[in-house]
Amino acid sequence: MVLIIIFWTIVYCLSTAFSIVLLGDRNLISGNLLTFDAIVKLLFNWKFILAMGLAIFSRMSFIFLNNSFLKVPRLASVSTTLTTFVTLLSIIFIVLANYIFLQEKLNLQQLIGAFLIIAGVTILLK
Repeated sequence: MVLIIIFWTIVYCLSTAFSIVLLGDRNLISGNLLTFDAIVKLLFNWKFILAMGLAIFSRMSFIFLNNSFLKVPRLASVSTTLTTFVTLLSIIFIVLANYIFLQEKLNLQQLIGAFLIIAGVTILLK
């Protein structure tokens, strides 16, 4: 069961991170997006469509992760809370993906935050 939880955690983190990276493309989000033409153009942009598909898949993987926690008797009563805390790991994936694909810079504060998230999730699951 631990491997299944790890699998769904990774799937959730990756689908969330890549959905956000696609939506963070400066060409996609720059300019005035509040006009009818801009909204239509955005809705039919392949990056937007793929990002929305990944966002839906991310929500599905949240459900599968929650279901995996439900199958562990000592964790079943707090499965949704644990799932929410575990999905905080996606923040690390998002920051790294933004660094790699959008050339956003990591700073010491972000690195410390990532470490604290990992430590917190580890403590929660013990």
